Amino acid sequence: MGYKYQKEDIIALGSELIRKNGYHNVGINEILKICAIPKGSFYNFFSSKEDFIAQSIELYGSKNLDLIRSFLEAKEPSPTQRLRNLYQYMLNINDQEGCNAGCLINNLSIELAGMNAPIAKIIDAQFQEMVVEIARCVQEGQDLGEITQTFSALYIAEYIHAGIGGAFSRMKAQNNRTYLDKWFAMTFEFIAAKAVV
Repeated sequence: MGYKYQKEDIIALGSELIRKNGYHNVGINEILKICAIPKGSFYNFFSSKEDFIAQSIELYGSKNLDLIRSFLEAKEPSPTQRLRNLYQYMLNINDQEGCNAGCLINNLSIELAGMNAPIAKIIDAQFQEMVVEIARCVQEGQDLGEITQTFSALYIAEYIHAGIGGAFSRMKAQNNRTYLDKWFAMTFEFIAAKAVV
């Protein structure tokens, strides 16, 4: 097993444990156990649990960015439908998981960002990268007259992506997808360009 592969494997397994159980509920020993590695191996890659979290956020964010691009960079279907497809996929994945885990970055934002400035900065950078990609698709939709021009593409992208973060929080509190579906229906109604009568 190569050096890089081992590190990414530890991040994948450990961050998934944290995504589902929370930062404060998972210690390094739990990460060592699920990865079946000695403590020394962990510290070969990460200087601390916080360093592990920082690297986990960056890897998770990079994979999320790839996912977003896979939906939004195509030229078909329409920009609005590409956005709908992306978020419907996210809703369905969370439903399949039982509506109790959510997004690692969103979860850590709620749990850590208010008390840990370095982690908050990393989370914000990942969020902004995703929002910029979403804004490109929103701009296409605005140019085609599908999406309202009342606000800039970047503002609308922020609104959409921040909204799903809130919806994920409600999903976990309710342990079902009811609020996800409400968010989805209302969001795409709100951002649609309104016909001029």
